[in-house]
Amino acid sequence: MSFNSGFGFYKKGKKVPLLSSGDGTLDELLQGGFQKDLVYLLYGDKAITTNILLTTAVIAQKSFLNGGLGGNGNKIAFVDGNNRFNPYNVSKFAVTQNLSPSKTLDNILIARAFTWDQMVELLENRLAKLEHVKVVMISGITTLFQNYEKQTFEDLLRAINGIKAILSKTKPLILITAPLNEYSLFRPKGGKILAHFGSVLVLINDKDRFTEYILIQHPYLQEKKLIKWKPTQSKGKVQLRNMTLDCWF
Repeated sequence: MSFNSGFGFYKKGKKVPLLSSGDGTLDELLQGGFQKDLVYLLYGDKAITTNILLTTAVIAQKSFLNGGLGGNGNKIAFVDGNNRFNPYNVSKFAVTQNLSPSKTLDNILIARAFTWDQMVELLENRLAKLEHVKVVMISGITTLFQNYEKQTFEDLLRAINGIKAILSKTKPLILITAPLNEYSLFRPKGGKILAHFGSVLVLINDKDRFTEYILIQHPYLQEKKLIKWKPTQSKGKVQLRNMTLDCWF
């Protein structure tokens, strides 16, 4: 073990390849996308944060030359506490990225939690048993929070320790989403315990006319806010009639 300069640490971090989220505004906020050796906490609007996880799960399976993590059987763990994983949308986006929908879905390992106890069990005891995992996605880690009592926060600490176990084992990219605390305008549900675990914190607020992306915390990027305006009129997208998931296979 040896000491390195802070500037050397900064330069090393800047050389790490970035993985696009598939969301142009978020990529701009993060100056390119996700960095593999950081833990990301995206909190706020459930629909937007879930869609970011789904698009990232596809892009991660592209080759290194095409901005992915190499594919070739690398697995993505998706722990779904929001019950919003959509195989149809994943398949449709995979087609736009020139990937096989069936192989893309096959590489995503899904576990759903319907209670807070199930979420804690999945993260504390089962997550670290997975092999060859390149990305760990936890959708709605505190969506199923039952209350704000001491035991609930102790459970959250146990769940985070389970995430740390796989982080030390396979060093995957960690992407976590959470709802906004109902008693705060800027804190995630889960409080300081969850916020302190994340290396990067991004708050996403969905407003009537725009979506607000706020970079709350980052190891070497300053706080920043970007606005994504919503279209005022329909763009007249072509409707895909009578299409099912089977059409992508």
